[in-house]
Amino acid sequence: MLESDDLKLCGIALFLVLGVLANLFNLGAMLGQQQGRTVAVIICFISLGNILLQTSTCVLVASIRAGVLCRPHLPFFFSGVLYVWFISSSVSIWSVAWLNVFYCVKVCRFSWIICRTLEENISSILNITMVIMFLTSCVMFTPFFGLHFQDQHVNATEMGACVIRKPLLPAWVDINTYVITFICFLTLMPSTIMLPTSLGLVVYLCRRTAKTRRSSSAESYLLVCRLTVALVWVYLTTLLIISLYYFHALFASGLSADVLFSGLSFYCVACAALLSCSNKHLRGKLRVLLCRGKRTNTMVINAEGK
Repeated sequence: MLESDDLKLCGIALFLVLGVLANLFNLGAMLGQQQGRTVAVIICFISLGNILLQTSTCVLVASIRAGVLCRPHLPFFFSGVLYVWFISSSVSIWSVAWLNVFYCVKVCRFSWIICRTLEENISSILNITMVIMFLTSCVMFTPFFGLHFQDQHVNATEMGACVIRKPLLPAWVDINTYVITFICFLTLMPSTIMLPTSLGLVVYLCRRTAKTRRSSSAESYLLVCRLTVALVWVYLTTLLIISLYYFHALFASGLSADVLFSGLSFYCVACAALLSCSNKHLRGKLRVLLCRGKRTNTMVINAEGK
């Protein structure tokens, strides 16, 4: 019989494999895609961000389990992984927000002149915005390279047990201002973009469902809208799980780091699945892959029968 820790490790490994494979499929399928290039670039950003996010989260959880926070000095490796973790989460979350903006502008088709101008230049605007977002993320989280433990004497009685210490940011960083800034950058600002655009897609869904007939083009538009709104809800659910983890760590004994990994794994796997279902090119690639797998299995069964 497997113990609870073994089951947790098996679950972590399963989530990691599923998330990485699903996002690798999306990334590989969208690389070199010419039609719908802006959507392809955004999906590549999301997929690559999710792969790095889930992998770095797994490494962080494993490092904490190995007692990296109990050592006299914090390894630079841990700071580097934490830096990658924040950048990958930032890239993934902001890319989901810009994908939401793209579909809202393209699908809803507002009548205002400024919206028409935005619709005509949305691809160029988002391409530049994605680059700025990535560079901003790289600069914003550089203080994490200076994480360190507060110098203090470790008692001899504490040497045998794991006494977890919290890493500190460099002294030149105003911790309160910095934490509020990057929390707003990762949560509040993307939410203020996602919620109005997803509301616009919901309004479009209601109107289109009530007016139009059941045609293939209408169904395709409705599917994209539904799955894009679902993607926003996946982000909000993940945000709720992470908030619960950190608030519990602040005001109580703290939840297990496995909760954090489970929440982010849910986000990465669900995000990859929704992107695969919403994008026409990815749906086609997935259909071909599944049909090829069924055909191979059928050939193997027939060969064994003979």
